[in-house]
Amino acid sequence: MTNLVRNTCAMTAPLPSPAERIELIPVGAFRTADNRQDFRLDDPTAVIADSFRLAAGGKLLPIDFDHRTFADQGSADSRAAGWITALEVEGDRIMASVEWTAEGRQALEGRAYRFVSPVFRNRPDGQVVLIEGAGLVNNPALPQLRQLASKEPQMDLAKEVGGKLGLPADQPAQIVARIVTLLSAETQLTSILAAAKVSGDDATRQVCARLIAPAADPAQFVPKVSFDELQTQFASLQKTVTDGKVEAALEAARAAGKLTPDLESWATQLASKDLAEFQAWEKVAPVRVDLSRRQQAHRQAPPATEITELTSEQRQVAAQLGIPADRFLASLKADAKEKEEAR
Repeated sequence: MTNLVRNTCAMTAPLPSPAERIELIPVGAFRTADNRQDFRLDDPTAVIADSFRLAAGGKLLPIDFDHRTFADQGSADSRAAGWITALEVEGDRIMASVEWTAEGRQALEGRAYRFVSPVFRNRPDGQVVLIEGAGLVNNPALPQLRQLASKEPQMDLAKEVGGKLGLPADQPAQIVARIVTLLSAETQLTSILAAAKVSGDDATRQVCARLIAPAADPAQFVPKVSFDELQTQFASLQKTVTDGKVEAALEAARAAGKLTPDLESWATQLASKDLAEFQAWEKVAPVRVDLSRRQQAHRQAPPATEITELTSEQRQVAAQLGIPADRFLASLKADAKEKEEAR
């Protein structure tokens, strides 16, 4: 570290109020406003590593007021305005992460100090080899970092971009959100154009034309005759399934004694039109015929050879079921005969 020269170079733009991350020094070739000499910072990574390795405070670099800490004769007033906790290369400059002290933050917010000046050491040829810290000053000397902390250029850019987007400059979040949306839409459009294999100034018109009148793909279509036949077969199959469900529901209602002959026509129409509605009716419909009485009449019927006429109870059951007496008598005889044969 012999033959090194210490330099302080204030930036030419005000800090934000206050900044937590600031631009500290250019990377590459740069000059000061007072034209001291030509400087270069060609290996920023090595400079950053050496700066923290040789820092007196360990892992922090000081920011003072007016470079009093770095004055040749020293100064009794060496209060810190802040501490540089990290350095990072970003593009053509080194950025510093800063923790401001209460006095440093107050000095910036009150505009007592408006600029920051890096303190660095360089070889006689102007090559920067070490960053020692920085100071708050009011005598800027680094024109290369004019955009460092100025709010004015940022507002000018916000006004220009916001104006083109139809948004106010004091709503940066909305401007950023709109830009992100537009970039996303642009990416999607690029993907669509690539998938459609179109290009040129009229690419959008070509895609729209395809959407309006897409080219027919034979592999995606079948002859209309085949389609109609398949549709007819499907409709027939669907009707068969539906009719089976309808008949099953009607039979269940008959077996429950809720559906009698006088309701057959109405019930069939309802079940065919809206099976769910019929099933809902069947759940709440009262039992109109007690089939247990019919079964009891069958059980009490005498052998077929002895049955010659219906009993009064059997006639009542036949009347409730809407079955002619002679048919009901024949049914009883047939049932009795089957039972005798089964024995």
